[in-house]
Amino acid sequence: MKKQFFSLALWMFFGFVLVKAIDSVLSFIVYAYLHLGFWQEFSVLFLSYSIPILALAVYALTILFFIKQLKLISINFDLQRAKFPLFLYLSAVVIAILLNPLQSKFTGWYAETFSSRETIYKFEDILSLYGITNASTVICAWVAIIVLSIYFYRIYKKSELEIKQ
Repeated sequence: MKKQFFSLALWMFFGFVLVKAIDSVLSFIVYAYLHLGFWQEFSVLFLSYSIPILALAVYALTILFFIKQLKLISINFDLQRAKFPLFLYLSAVVIAILLNPLQSKFTGWYAETFSSRETIYKFEDILSLYGITNASTVICAWVAIIVLSIYFYRIYKKSELEIKQ
């Protein structure tokens, strides 16, 4: 019984780390787009609209991809026989730990170069765009968690009804 409990806890922890790593990658993509927009001097209005659209598209595509993958995996999945994916777990840990500081370092590099060169942006515009980017990624991450929670709950209830019948 203890082994089953710790196995389940390990799989849950793996899920938390994997979700954090995926969120770090998606957030990194959106912030990389913001910095690309800064370097290419896209207009503030364009970035104000394209960043939330990009964040929504990236998170939505990721949700759809993982739902499709989980449907394929769940056909023959047995928790008792499943081997713990140690390499994937360690990769997810490294990604989750390293991407956020790397993203912050890129932001710092841009701030250093921004102060030493001519640019079309005012300081308020940059702060506004960082706020939009942060809000977009956080809102999309929470919407993704809510959507996946509802999806998995519906599958759980459906399988519960099938067991009763």
